Parts: sequence; structure tokens; C-alpha cells
Amino acid sequence: MQANDFQVVESARALGFDIAADVNTGVLTLTVAGHQVVIGAGTTQVPVDQRILAISRPARIVSGALYAPPDFLEKVLFPLVGATGAYDAARKTWVLAEGTAPITLDVAVVHVEPTTQIVIRQSGAARFVPTVTETGFQVAWPGQKIVPPFPERRYDDPLVSAIRFSGGVASIEFREKGSTARAYPLSSPDRVVVEIGRPASSRPPIVAAPAPEPPARPTLTIVIDPGHGGTETGAVGPGGTQEKDVTLAIAKRLAATLPKAFPCRAILTRDSDVAIPLDDRTGLANRERADLFLSIHANSSRTAGARGSETYYLSLEASDKLSQEVASQENQQGASVGATPAAGSAPERNPDLDFVLWDLAQSAHLKESSELAESIQQELNALSGTGNRGIKQAPFRVLVGATMPAVLVETAFISNPEEEKKLGTPAFEQSVADAVSRAAAKFFEKRKGGPPATPSPGPTAAATPPARTP
Repeated sequence: MQANDFQVVESARALGFDIAADVNTGVLTLTVAGHQVVIGAGTTQVPVDQRILAISRPARIVSGALYAPPDFLEKVLFPLVGATGAYDAARKTWVLAEGTAPITLDVAVVHVEPTTQIVIRQSGAARFVPTVTETGFQVAWPGQKIVPPFPERRYDDPLVSAIRFSGGVASIEFREKGSTARAYPLSSPDRVVVEIGRPASSRPPIVAAPAPEPPARPTLTIVIDPGHGGTETGAVGPGGTQEKDVTLAIAKRLAATLPKAFPCRAILTRDSDVAIPLDDRTGLANRERADLFLSIHANSSRTAGARGSETYYLSLEASDKLSQEVASQENQQGASVGATPAAGSAPERNPDLDFVLWDLAQSAHLKESSELAESIQQELNALSGTGNRGIKQAPFRVLVGATMPAVLVETAFISNPEEEKKLGTPAFEQSVADAVSRAAAKFFEKRKGGPPATPSPGPTAAATPPARTP
């Protein structure tokens, strides 16, 4: 151990971290304001949330306590609590100045029935205190200088009428007295999420039934999205097979197979050869409060002989160059459907909504989406008998905004003559449906508590996407 190393537990506790130790390995998990740090003996690459930070030398156990070099404090712990410090080598101490850097805030508001989500994005980690008031909800950052995005802004929202900033406090004004509210932190990036709910008096009354009826509907809702449709043909194989036809055939078989694998209702975003805007596909899933969103596609590659299946989940950054190309092709195919911009101009976008959809909705389901993708990929690998092409991440527009685990499945390469022939056969279409159904069943089995015990609301038959709204 170097003379200027610091004891991790004492230092982290002084900075306000909660500490948990693995009794078998001695590995420490440090948490604060939604952030998580993991460090143990020999660690030089420190996991911090979804990142890896390198420190100058390994952490070490000395007399039963874990010690780390000074840059572990400076590079890892200090930024997470908004602190800065200078190391005094002579005294072998850090002199800290907590909260010296101002925190810049940004706000996004979006209503997804039955709640309104307010996302307050922070330029760095900071402790906050939520408080319910008579007419609304407040979030304060005590002892921290903040830079608000505006003094006051009014909203045409069913639950929130205004947000005001004053003296390091954000005040949210309810539109209906008695609305409920809760706040929680998220990281990578740092933000506070405030969820507003309707007052109890405005909710539908609960009518007691004389006796419980057997469930009339299955417990889970799966939305299946056959890629492309209408004028958007998707990829076309060397024999003329069109992706839009293949995806619809597989999706219909999947919709029929899923309820046999586990209790669920399956909804198709389209059940005929029609064009559906990309945003409306996940919009339908959100309206139906789906538990899964499965987008079915057929792959295409300039590489001769490319074969097998690939499964993707959403990320702003593609996991590799080829994944980026696949996403670009799919996004370009669906970009024009439903869009009516003026000549020579780009369609207007709602930056608040984009921010929430990208940063809140999908990040909340990132781990579940990756687990679902892994389960599907394993089943498809066994089906195709090819080497594992792996699960990948890419910025697929069709997955943006899904408020549930969502994946895109490239079932096979339509550009490969051999796989093109398979894609056009009922036997292969059914085998893909069976594989994805098995994967979905395994996914729900692994979830804590298993499938929900109460039926979900809504129709049991396949639904037609609603008309697109601005």
C-alpha cells in the first residue's frame, strides 16, 4: 500500500455514500443519489453506473480494510456528490469544498396517461429534497447553487399547470388539487424524475363485486410489429422476396403461438399490407400498456454469405459499424410514412418529448430489453445452427419511446439466397415464431414474482393502430 492511499469505507461514508459489502468476496458497493460504484481488492477498472473509470493502481486490503489511491476519490467519488477537493501531501489529507460547481438544470414534461412525467436533468450529481405542498410539489437542492432553465413556464398539461424556479427550489403547480407526486433520482445522465398522478377523487370509483369472476383475459400484453408495409417494402431478396411480406407472415404466426406458450394477448401493429409510421408502432404499445414490444424484420447485408439471426435493443450509440448501418437502413425505410413537411423543410420535432422518450422511457427498461434480446438470440441460434452473431445495440427509430422492454429481431438474411428461400416457407416462419415464444416465456419466468396475477385491461383481439396525432 502507498503511504497516501485512503481507506475506502471511511472516505465514502464521509461523502454520504451508503456501503454494502459482499461477505464472501469483500467487494464493496457504494451508492449515492442513484449512482453505484463497485470496488474490491485488485480493482483498477472501477465500474461506475454504466461506465468504467481507471485508477492509477489497484485497491488493496490492509489489516482487513480496503484502501484505494487518491485518484479513486478525485476521479470516482467526488464527481458523484458534486464535491471538489485538493490533496495536501504534507498533511496527507483532502481539503474538500462541497457543491462549489453550480448545477445547470433542464426540464422536460410529457403526459402518458394516467401520469405526467417531469424530468429535471442535472449537469452533475446533487442531493435533492422533495416536498409535497398544499397546491403542488417542490424539489429543493439545499446548499447547492443551481442554474435554472427558466424562472417560470406554464404547461398545457392535464396534471401540471406551471413550473417555477426560485432560490434553488423548483415548484410544480398541480392543475388538480390533491394530485399525487413522487420523485426519484436516475443516473447516466444525472436527473430527478417527478411523477404526478391524478387525485383519488377523479379516479374511477371501485365497485365491489359479489364474487370474483374467473379472468376473462390473459394476464400479459405483447405487441408484435411486422416491419415495413405498404409502399415501404423493406429489403428485397435476390429472388424478389420482399421483407414486408415475410415479417407479416412471421408476426401473424407469432401472434397465434405466444398465447400457447404462456397466458397473454398478442396485438399486431398491422395485420395487412399497410404503411404504419414508426412512431405510431410504439405509440400503440404504450396505449395498450404492453409488457413487451417485438419488432420483426429480415436482415440484409452487402457481405456475401451473411446468414443467421441478430437481436437488437435500443441505444443512442450503435455497438458496431454494421449495427449502425442496419439501423440506418431501417430508419430510412420508415422515415417518410406519415410525414408531411413543407417543401424544402424538415418536419418539426418536440425536443421535450424526444428527450423523455430517449432518456427516460428506454433507459428505465434497458436491462430488461437486453435480457429479452439475449433470450431470443439464444433460441434463434439454436434454430439456425449458425455461430452466435450476438445481441447488439443500435438507434432504431421504431424502438424509441417504448415504455416497456423492446427489441428488434432480424430473423434471417433475406439477401442470402438460401435464407431467402427459407423465409418464404411456412415451416421456417413457424419455427421462428416458436423460438421467439419460448424466449418470451423464459423472460417472464425469470422476472421477479413471475407474470402479474391480475388481467390487464383492454381488448383481447388484435388491434389496429390509432390515427397518428401530432
